Amino acid sequence: MKIKAPLLTLLALGTAHGASVATLSNPVTDGAINTTGGNNDRSDWSATIAFPTDPDESEAVDFASMTVAHDSTNFYLREQLYRNDGSGFLSGSQKILIDTDQDRATGYRGAADTFAVGAEYMIEGVSIFAYTGSGTDWGWNFIGSAVYDDFPLNDHELSFARSAIGSPTNFDFIAVSDFFGGGDAYVDGAQGGASGNWLTYTTVPEPGALTLALAAGLGLLRRRRA
Repeated sequence: MKIKAPLLTLLALGTAHGASVATLSNPVTDGAINTTGGNNDRSDWSATIAFPTDPDESEAVDFASMTVAHDSTNFYLREQLYRNDGSGFLSGSQKILIDTDQDRATGYRGAADTFAVGAEYMIEGVSIFAYTGSGTDWGWNFIGSAVYDDFPLNDHELSFARSAIGSPTNFDFIAVSDFFGGGDAYVDGAQGGASGNWLTYTTVPEPGALTLALAAGLGLLRRRRA
């Protein structure tokens, strides 16, 4: 099926301290992306735009890039790595932390208050959880599992219902490849606390053609509200 044109609403070339590094929207036709296990095919992502490439920090599980897309009912996530990872999303205690109210003061900020976001939801491996704690304590409620394909071994994909995380119009997120042992973070600065960096996804792109802004020089980066 034909994939609708992606839209890059704001992209900062380079990493800015204490800000959303990039905002993207990749609307696709319903069913255009297939994340069923064993399909081993990523050609259905060809019309989407990935978030900025992360440097290779030589970690065992090291993020190269992530891509998020959506259709009328689902969110889709693609994770590309620098090296093969035989355990897929389940390796290295991988977690994607999703801040649906875009407010660090609410949601999970990490045990030592080190995350740049306050996550209302977490994808741990391929399981989805809602936060039940008060900021730095560990309290989660299991919601369900994503549909996923782990092969090729350095290119994973998953999908889940938009309603599973409250059907947000926008959300901020970060990812960590080894929650308990350091590992890699996506993006750089994601574990910088209140002055750290994060990524933003929106389901309502700005009207018009593809927009590329040199936000770092123009002062367009979205800062976390006080």
